Amino acid sequence: MSAGRAISSRARWALFSAQLAALAAILIITNPGVVERLGVILTINERWWLIMPIFLALWAAGLVALAATMLLPNIWARVFWAFVIALSGAIGFGFYLVSETELSIFDVVSLWNARHEAGRALAFYQSSLAGAAAIFVVTLILLVLPPPPLRRLARARRWLVVVPLVPIVLYASVIVYRGGDGSRALPAQFAPISIGALAANKIATNTMPQREDVPWTAGRAQTKHIVLLVDESIRADFIDWRQGNPYTPQIAGHQDRIVNFGPAASGGNCSHYANAILRFGGTRHALTETMLSNATLWRYAKQAGYRTVFIDAQAAFMRNGGYSGKFQNFMSAEEAADIDDFHALNGEAYELDDKLLDVVLKDLRGDQPVFIYAVKNGAHFPYDADYPESAAEFRPTMAERGRDDPQARVNSYRNAIRWNVDRFFDRLVGEADLRNSAVIYTSDHGQNLEPKKLTHCSIDKPAPVEGLVPLLAITDDAALKARFAKAAQDSFGHASHFSIAPTLLQLFGYPRMQVASRYGTSMFEPNRDPAAFTSGDVFGLFSDKVRWHPIDLLSAAAGQARAEAKPHGDKYAR
Repeated sequence: MSAGRAISSRARWALFSAQLAALAAILIITNPGVVERLGVILTINERWWLIMPIFLALWAAGLVALAATMLLPNIWARVFWAFVIALSGAIGFGFYLVSETELSIFDVVSLWNARHEAGRALAFYQSSLAGAAAIFVVTLILLVLPPPPLRRLARARRWLVVVPLVPIVLYASVIVYRGGDGSRALPAQFAPISIGALAANKIATNTMPQREDVPWTAGRAQTKHIVLLVDESIRADFIDWRQGNPYTPQIAGHQDRIVNFGPAASGGNCSHYANAILRFGGTRHALTETMLSNATLWRYAKQAGYRTVFIDAQAAFMRNGGYSGKFQNFMSAEEAADIDDFHALNGEAYELDDKLLDVVLKDLRGDQPVFIYAVKNGAHFPYDADYPESAAEFRPTMAERGRDDPQARVNSYRNAIRWNVDRFFDRLVGEADLRNSAVIYTSDHGQNLEPKKLTHCSIDKPAPVEGLVPLLAITDDAALKARFAKAAQDSFGHASHFSIAPTLLQLFGYPRMQVASRYGTSMFEPNRDPAAFTSGDVFGLFSDKVRWHPIDLLSAAAGQARAEAKPHGDKYAR
């Protein structure tokens, strides 16, 4: 071997050593949960002597696959696997930067069902994604660089192209065996690929069973018009009921017209699951079974003689009045066929709730009984898009600060609530004739305003405030209002989304005893059940186990508000 070739060979090996060192640094950066996971296995798991070798073997498979990728002699095979591995690592690390939790298969299903919100999510979390992009670029370069000379192993190296498949298949097998779990602390360079492949298969092959017919005959309806307003991302403790407060002064001024059930537990901490639980009438005692089999609210309403109306102030891409476009929140074309009037609103985000209210007010003036399910825009992130710049009462906002500052996040969130909730209620109470109408108001889920945390949709150990929502009833029917008020007083601290469906069915005119036997306590009866919300899959997609999270509603509302709601330091700051 000539001196020049020897020097070139040494240089390439030196470069390869630098690649390995840099790749080790990437692994440490993108897999921050490994040390914690090892500690948990050693200190908590009684079978650590079995679990630890398995965990280390799974990691070894990933490391061998990375080395195999770097040694691939074919540039195109190397580029292919480098791209896949770099993308996987960037996705896993990007999700961690946003949420400080690891990506799971339930997160992927949730993200897929909320894919229409990708643009708004990217705008809200953009400051956290630069790091993920950097990881992608650096990993791609490290894996694509030419390998060192290994002429004696030239033939064997050709078979290395299949080695990266090994950890992908292994990790997928573990996830299936663990019923959707099992991916925690596995290498981010491969685990998201396994998770994505399994999620894609489940999404593509999963079919919903045929829903039951309405089991009862409706009697006399309790009111002519019924509205269910489902807001977006509104936390109960950010609605201030004190007279003269600067946050929600209009609602406080109209509190004699509103029955407040206090802080309530949402059905789920993610929009699509929470809305599906409401529409399908999922129950606490048999959630997965009832989510798959119950007749929808639309069918109950139609059989009781109501015209059905759906208003969506979020899914602007849907074709107005058509059922053949995309639907959100697990709505299908079959479900939409039971909707008489379908409104998918378009416009600037801060205009949408006013447009929604215009439709509601028009339908409430009609002679035919109507059931309206309206999905508001509310405080959907990015919060600064939800109100005009002139309505920024609390500053600095996230847009003004130019970064995700904790105080700016709270200020922007409060501005959105003041515009889309407080001002909305002033219009609703002032313009609607509610003498023969009933309005139920809630939010799909709450919000976690802590930096470096998911605002909602956390799967494991979600913050209690993700499930903290308001629950209000509004009617000018004195007898109906008195029934709501009595139950609200008796149920304070125990309110729940799961009381909404039985309330609507009773309003439609279905018999109270039958409704209660199947759907549980309504908003007309005292509710003393312990409050809880769910996270992740409620359809039994991977497991029959539902993730329930108990919540002390009064403590969650009081404690978290004191920690976050201090924008001015004035007498109203908690």
